[in-house]
Amino acid sequence: MDLKFLFQRQQRLLELELEIARERFKHYGLRGNAVEIAVRNFLESHLPRSLSAGTGEVVALHSDVHEKTSGQIDIVISNSQQPFIGPRDTPTTFFIEGVHAAGEVKTTLNRSILPGEFAKARRFRALRARNLSRLVAVPKPDSWLSYYVFYRPYFLLGLETPADWRAILLELMEYIEKHRTLPLDGIFMLDQEVVILISPYLDYPMSKQTGIPFKHFIDGKETLGSIHIFNTDTPLAFFMAWIATFRSSFFDDENPLAIYLQDVLSSVPPAEIIISENVASNEDFIKFAERGDVLKALIEVLRLDFPIRNEKSELSTNSQYS
Repeated sequence: MDLKFLFQRQQRLLELELEIARERFKHYGLRGNAVEIAVRNFLESHLPRSLSAGTGEVVALHSDVHEKTSGQIDIVISNSQQPFIGPRDTPTTFFIEGVHAAGEVKTTLNRSILPGEFAKARRFRALRARNLSRLVAVPKPDSWLSYYVFYRPYFLLGLETPADWRAILLELMEYIEKHRTLPLDGIFMLDQEVVILISPYLDYPMSKQTGIPFKHFIDGKETLGSIHIFNTDTPLAFFMAWIATFRSSFFDDENPLAIYLQDVLSSVPPAEIIISENVASNEDFIKFAERGDVLKALIEVLRLDFPIRNEKSELSTNSQYS
């Protein structure tokens, strides 16, 4: 069976279902949050039975930052450990241990809103869960799989992205370079058919490629993470399979959808991704690349391709890096 064809066919069905859901909720007069309601309805129809979609605030007993609450989040996907489940579209308080993943849905994903979105994502991503399994001890997040026992993945789902995807990548890399931490785990740009995934470690189950390495801290220890970029004609199917990849406990069963996604990514040669035409000739890129800092090198190149648009923002950005 051609698994890529299966994903392509499923993509068309998912697109149609999401469009119908959006139009239905608009018709009901819920224009203010019609998109979020439509996506929650869509996820509820396609998630495994052990998961459910809702909205609200996530709380934890432990966090890597001062705040131990996430603030209001568009999409909160709960697992079977969540003790209190309210109506799907009514804001609810969730315990981090009972959360499978969370994220924001943007009708329009602009470059200008990303700093705020990353800060909001980081507040959630800093919440630290406890391992609830009585059978498997997980002492610390020292591998990709054990990392997500303690931390939950966060995504941005953009239905329309006016900015070039490379400008979105630039904002992401600048945030990581400045804060040395992961703000989120995935950015899905449906209209541009581009997916950016971020891994806390170089070893990444969704890709055999090295990706763009970056330095960040886990439990106070400097670690190498990686950014992976996919050009895919099935971004919505990719999104659903990506959600299924995570397990919040070693006690949880694996979802077969994640296995098929990994097989597709391994068997189909990745489409060529050109981040910048100026890479080969840019002296700053060569200088930083020779030092082993590929992230910094790409930031310098993309800053030339996507400069700050107004003087006020430019002055603010320059002060951050002075």
